[in-house]
Amino acid sequence: MMRSLLTTACLLALPFLAAAQSGSLDKIFILGTEEQRYEQLTSSYSQSLLEASAGDITKAFEGWLDMQQAMDSYANSQNFDLNGVRLWLHVFWAENGQIDQVGFLLRPDSRLVDEGEIKVLLAGFVEQYRLPIQSSKKFNHYTGAAFPTLSQRRGN
Repeated sequence: MMRSLLTTACLLALPFLAAAQSGSLDKIFILGTEEQRYEQLTSSYSQSLLEASAGDITKAFEGWLDMQQAMDSYANSQNFDLNGVRLWLHVFWAENGQIDQVGFLLRPDSRLVDEGEIKVLLAGFVEQYRLPIQSSKKFNHYTGAAFPTLSQRRGN
């Protein structure tokens, strides 16, 4: 009986072990790690957010701003203070606007926060957010982000 339970547990774990060994990046990762796999990711998501927005810079900016505002709101709902946090973000979206992966790096001018806590926050965020832009191809955007978002600063 014990042997069959152990065998079953091992069989259930095989897909997870295979994924861990397949070389896929974590859904949330720190930029500058695993460069070869990161390069493969950037080539798989070769279309930019601007291209996914049909060249409409206002639509692309508003989409990005929507995501940043949603991050602010999500952080507040998790009692996580993002004020003063500055990041480099590289976001990779599926065609339907669902976030597939996020690379981040704390900028030198950021308020000091634990990278592990940022990873957990972003992991929760990507599970519940969808960008209001869709495309026929996967797309990405790389830029700096500062919190609170610009629209919140103007409102204060």
